[in-house]
Amino acid sequence: MKRLMKPKRTLFVLSVVLLAGLIGGGIGFAADRNIALGTGGMSGTYYPLGVAMAKMWSASGIGVNVGAEATGGSIENARFIKGKTMEVGFVESLVAEWASQGQEMFKGNKVENIRGLISLYPNTVQTVVKANSGINSYADLRGKKVSCGIQGSSSVTTMKAVLETYGIPFSDIKPQYLSYGPAMELLKDGQVDAVLVDAGAPNSAIIDISTQHKIKILSMDRANIEKLVKKYPYFASATIIPKGTYKGVDEDVVTTGSLATLCVAAEMPDDLVYKMTKTLIEKKAEIAKVHPKGNDINLKTAIDGFSVPIHPGALKYYKEKGAVK
Repeated sequence: MKRLMKPKRTLFVLSVVLLAGLIGGGIGFAADRNIALGTGGMSGTYYPLGVAMAKMWSASGIGVNVGAEATGGSIENARFIKGKTMEVGFVESLVAEWASQGQEMFKGNKVENIRGLISLYPNTVQTVVKANSGINSYADLRGKKVSCGIQGSSSVTTMKAVLETYGIPFSDIKPQYLSYGPAMELLKDGQVDAVLVDAGAPNSAIIDISTQHKIKILSMDRANIEKLVKKYPYFASATIIPKGTYKGVDEDVVTTGSLATLCVAAEMPDDLVYKMTKTLIEKKAEIAKVHPKGNDINLKTAIDGFSVPIHPGALKYYKEKGAVK
């Protein structure tokens, strides 16, 4: 995980003002509210999806200018919400739980103001190797250089948990702490043996390497997935990456993942969160034009996987639509 830095507020923050009218020869203006949306690294799914959401919200006429900002991902976004430097952020369900309970990397630094807005899709565990690497399962990762994500990130925790189900201590691999893009460049050059991408599929970094090299994505045994879910309930049951999602991957990949969610600060006004939730659901087609994960925005699964309270503004909309009783 990158060290906590105050985010820049320049990306996609459009200064939109509404003409209020002419009063005594002067001009009155009403400014929209600027909101920072924490995403992830640019080669992941959170960033392009967040950019699409930010544009949609900013153009929707609900009185906001939303800026999508590249960050270190879920853990950093939760900390930004706590520090009130960001109002909205992508946060994996397991990270939201840790943050709200003061567990794991949040020990002594509980995020008491984190609230759920919507559950999006599984952050799929995709461990990529070259097809000619001789690595055919997680058991083959012993002694290998494996990029597990940025140090301190939830991706590292995910790799530890997956290896644990195969009886492999984390110390039996040679972990490399890299973001997806740089890690894939090293995989291309043979300087690492495997790269964990803990993100929605399809992922741009995997698409890129699949056009230049023959790759495999490691499947998990269903028994191991059941073992994982039993111990860590925030992981999803068997998730399928369909064959053909990536060039050269001609068989379905059986894997797992934890849910990607959008979280907001408790301090955000109820009426504003209501409008943001409503437009996100109703205008998801606009988001899907930019990134296919926009299609996964679904009222039926809107509160799946949340262990943190749902923001009252979002809850009001879900109750109106019958998604919550």
